[in-house]
Amino acid sequence: IMLGGRSQESEVMGQRPKFLVTINNEKGVALVLAMMMLVLMSILGAFALSTSTTEIAISGNYRNSQDAFYAADSAVEYASTDAAIYTAIGTSTTPYDLNVSPYKDRIAINNNNRVSGLVDTANVSTVTYLGEGTLPAGFIYDADAQSGYKANYFLIAVTTTGPGGSQANIETQIAKLVPKS
Repeated sequence: IMLGGRSQESEVMGQRPKFLVTINNEKGVALVLAMMMLVLMSILGAFALSTSTTEIAISGNYRNSQDAFYAADSAVEYASTDAAIYTAIGTSTTPYDLNVSPYKDRIAINNNNRVSGLVDTANVSTVTYLGEGTLPAGFIYDADAQSGYKANYFLIAVTTTGPGGSQANIETQIAKLVPKS
């Protein structure tokens, strides 16, 4: 079949199929690449923001737990050095409650209005007489069996709270050097 001097077959053979014309058309490729990069950068930015937010929360929790620990350490230090506590206990096995005045007020820590202190429950922070015995190794008088001294052993158990509901527990045993009676 001839149309205008050319055959229909030759015209079809000379043209490219439409899908090849579309594939070879590079218009808009830069826009597609830019959009893909924008999506990737947005995902990366969201991930970085999430990570930094988590890190800030972790460091805040650490600070709160440190405040509670420092309050507990302060309470143990106070309880181990206050002679009035040990005079009041004597050799009674009844735990001595530190959560009463004046001890509770002396143990509280106020760090820029971030208050840490003893738990508000009775008999949670205590000093308990455990018994008497020989002097622990390392005491200056331990080499001399006739030194005239003995040790009274006490257990100090402290639970404190800090900001954000954090808690710290410390238990320690101490020996008080006393003359043998």
